[in-house]
Amino acid sequence: MEDKTKNTIAAYNENYQRFAEKFMNYTPYVRQIGKFSDYLKDGACILDIGCGPGNVARQLCAAKRLEITGIDLSEKMLELARQHVPQGKFYLQDSREAVFPAAAFDAIILSFSIVHLETEAAKRLLARAAEWLKPGGYLYVSFMEGKQPGFETTSFSQDALYFNYFQEAALRSLLAENQVVCIHSEKQKYPEPDGSVTTDVFLFGHKKEL
Repeated sequence: MEDKTKNTIAAYNENYQRFAEKFMNYTPYVRQIGKFSDYLKDGACILDIGCGPGNVARQLCAAKRLEITGIDLSEKMLELARQHVPQGKFYLQDSREAVFPAAAFDAIILSFSIVHLETEAAKRLLARAAEWLKPGGYLYVSFMEGKQPGFETTSFSQDALYFNYFQEAALRSLLAENQVVCIHSEKQKYPEPDGSVTTDVFLFGHKKEL
């Protein structure tokens, strides 16, 4: 495991409680998940890639009766996810090496998970996620625009994590190449501890029917 991933996961394992305290019920993100849940039907099968402490999974399950599978590389985050969503199935797994059957899920969540991947790895993951999505299924992707990639401290961690930044137009194009059409996009300002502001982007995609 390269240093970018190793250091980032170590920071999450050290600061998992602080992360959960901030983001389990972080209103701007809860609002986006609420909008996405409107597309889902009871009984839908969901994959949460980079599930963290189960914040998104718990919010979705509060809105609908769902079958949740989550993967993450932080053992401590997974412990919290299993507590917060006991009906879910959560696995320690690297998203870059994950393998799932084609057309296995009604919806796939990538909530700020590609931000810890280098650009080509993120593109490959999005393409594979499109394969794992059923025709007619939905994709949730959130990420940040703006800066150069690198290690940063955060509001929840003084241990540096690797962050990458993406452009909405490029990801829209990539998804379209993989039969996923963007049906909703929204940008929000996220205030950083140093007083700067980062732009968060939320994309909802719909995979074309056969």
